[in-house]
Amino acid sequence: MGSAGLDDLLRYEAGALAAAIRGRRVSAVEAVAASLDAIERAAGLNAFITVCAERALARARAGVSGPLAGVPFVAKDLLDTACVRTTFGSALCRHRVPSRSASAVLRLEAAGAILVGKTNLHEFAWGATSQNPHFGTVANPRRPGHVAGGSSGGSAAALAAGLCPLALGTDTGGSVRIPAACCGVVGLRPRLATIPLDGCFPLAPSFDTVGPMARSVRDCALAFRALTGTTVRPAPLDGVRIGVLGVPPDLARFEALGARLVGARLPEPAGDSFLAEVVATHRGTYRHAREQLGPDLVAKYRAARRALADCPPINARGALAASRAAADALPVDLVVTPAIDGVLPRADCWEPDVRAALTRWTRPFSFLDWAAIAVGDIQIAGRTEEAVLGAALSYEAALL
Repeated sequence: MGSAGLDDLLRYEAGALAAAIRGRRVSAVEAVAASLDAIERAAGLNAFITVCAERALARARAGVSGPLAGVPFVAKDLLDTACVRTTFGSALCRHRVPSRSASAVLRLEAAGAILVGKTNLHEFAWGATSQNPHFGTVANPRRPGHVAGGSSGGSAAALAAGLCPLALGTDTGGSVRIPAACCGVVGLRPRLATIPLDGCFPLAPSFDTVGPMARSVRDCALAFRALTGTTVRPAPLDGVRIGVLGVPPDLARFEALGARLVGARLPEPAGDSFLAEVVATHRGTYRHAREQLGPDLVAKYRAARRALADCPPINARGALAASRAAADALPVDLVVTPAIDGVLPRADCWEPDVRAALTRWTRPFSFLDWAAIAVGDIQIAGRTEEAVLGAALSYEAALL
């Protein structure tokens, strides 16, 4: 098959590609080869830390089945992959090769998807830009010269550049949704414990989640089904009360679907709980290997320690639980916000300077533990993944 044929394969959505492979109109080997060829040609994006070409082709040749049969996917290099190095985006772990894969990776593979590579990220997932001093800054293929978002920037860039149909990311304060918005793709933050976190490096355990990323909501829902066993279909929005925060784009489309738009106000997040958990995660690393850490990670760790010293967390877990309970009582079914605030930062920005703006709209839903999805530059959040994905599917269908 020539290069034009390979490029044609990359335009398939995951569901359509799997159907073509099951129907023997395309082979899994051709699909994987197309992805690997595109990854090689797009090396300048710095979207990948490790490409596992031989492993992927061997699996494709062996034959696969399932709802994602033969679909190439990528995993953020925060998730363990058996016999494939997993670095967490840090020079400290450059040669680390785990013996077991994370459950999220295993579930996509069980559905027939084929891992083609591990994607670049902000070091230890603590950052919103995916500028990585050890493996290179992830470039934004949709908005050159600007950040790709983080910390799952490599996954978003790979999707936006057409290198694969599906990706796995992680989201603690927006790390799936921010890069999805920056690169014009789709990223879902599920609620805590919806998708197992084993085999994933922790950043702040009360906030950490694993989430699917794709080029469409349909594919995100397909991956969510493989990851959880839950099938989600488009949900009617007629009469649904949608709280609006900020100035989200395209609100008229929700009104056209029958939604009732109302003002909304979220409980204030208990911010010290996040800082306390991140400092606890990195205390040993900072003490024993700070000279091997990137400069922005060191700066953020020091700033977090100072903030905690000035205002020690008092019953942080209790405050977090109270704010989550208050959110459950809000008189809305969903909340719609911008996914990111304002103009994208330039690729050479200093991450600590832009972090607050980039996480402004995503961070609250991590604190409240609501499901939230970024569909390009709009975010839909709610109490369950079914409500959020169902609304997003209806919104996407109205765009077509």
